[in-house]
Amino acid sequence: MTVKANTARQGPGAFLIAVAVGAAKAVATVFGFMRDSIARGIIRVGIPVNAVTLLGPVVVSTVFIPMVYGTQWLAGLVLIAAGAFDMLDGAVARISRGSTTFGGFLDSVSDRYTDFLMLFGILAFLLNHAQGTNRRIYLALWALTTIGTATTSYIRARAETEIDECKVGFMERAERTVTIIIGLLAGNVHITLWILALFTNLISIQRIFYARAIMQGRRPEGRFWLWRYPRLSPPHAIMCGSLIALLIVGHLIIPRP
Repeated sequence: MTVKANTARQGPGAFLIAVAVGAAKAVATVFGFMRDSIARGIIRVGIPVNAVTLLGPVVVSTVFIPMVYGTQWLAGLVLIAAGAFDMLDGAVARISRGSTTFGGFLDSVSDRYTDFLMLFGILAFLLNHAQGTNRRIYLALWALTTIGTATTSYIRARAETEIDECKVGFMERAERTVTIIIGLLAGNVHITLWILALFTNLISIQRIFYARAIMQGRRPEGRFWLWRYPRLSPPHAIMCGSLIALLIVGHLIIPRP
């Protein structure tokens, strides 16, 4: 009763945010159930968890075929299929209690291969379908995205050898992957590059500032600047919703190359 009253007092915006967060949690619950059901089937068949992990990059590598031909929506479906394997290996390890130190290490290495295979798929699209000035602009954005993607994970790994945790910033791996997939499904991979070129480098800068503050014994200030909002929180939902809308209709603002 109190929650409803508070939501009503905060206005329709707060109500819509609450609905969006609730819907996201419901979807996550459904997908979690489906994921665990498939994982149990994999365990019964006897497929090793490390084999499931390695299937992810193998599936992602097929994205080059539709990207060379410019079929963005099909490339998006390929990445969705690859993402299923990315989620399944962790579920298989958890349910079978087969989690190992090497398995976690292999999963992280596999993730890096997957990240860069997706980016090189986008590069294949640009080299075959972007011309003139547009080609130079988007190759520059691709380069910035690639640099940001590489430094984001490296900065966190290096910082966490000195401090307990350096998990700040909005555009982590899950958000990067979803941004690429939605951009491809909408036929707006060029919008994906604008978003990733900005946010992958912004998160790197945020992590550098956060790590410096912790190493100097200071309490980092600025929740929004350092982006320490958890997933499914209202600010996270607003940011995701805004970027999804941009990915879908962004070609009305920035024409496709």
